[in-house]
Amino acid sequence: MSQETPSATNMPDTGASKMLSIQAILISCVAWAFYAYQGQLAAQSAFFGGMIVMINVWMMNRRVRVATQLAEVANGREIRVLYVAAIQRFILTLAWFMLGMGWLALPPIPMLIAFALAQLGYVSGGLSIRKK
Repeated sequence: MSQETPSATNMPDTGASKMLSIQAILISCVAWAFYAYQGQLAAQSAFFGGMIVMINVWMMNRRVRVATQLAEVANGREIRVLYVAAIQRFILTLAWFMLGMGWLALPPIPMLIAFALAQLGYVSGGLSIRKK
């Protein structure tokens, strides 16, 4: 007997868990490399940059699920939800970078490298899901 709710069984598999696991592995490797070569502060910065992308994937997954449910009820309004999600993600990404580089004074290079590699993990995870 399944303990899932009926709405959870109708949700499409967005592949977010696979993307998040690929990103977590990449971020861990990058943070470890920065720790080995530049120390703890660089590793923290790399981890922070990678987590920005993971938060974005999590937010996007939630919005896609909401848009899917909304499409069943009010066709056409799901586009607005996705546009608002894109704007929110953009603004929050800038805010996280300002927080990390400004207030926390983390080194920018490890943060940006981890951010870029985690984005590549997002793309590769999306491509592998699309091939199925």
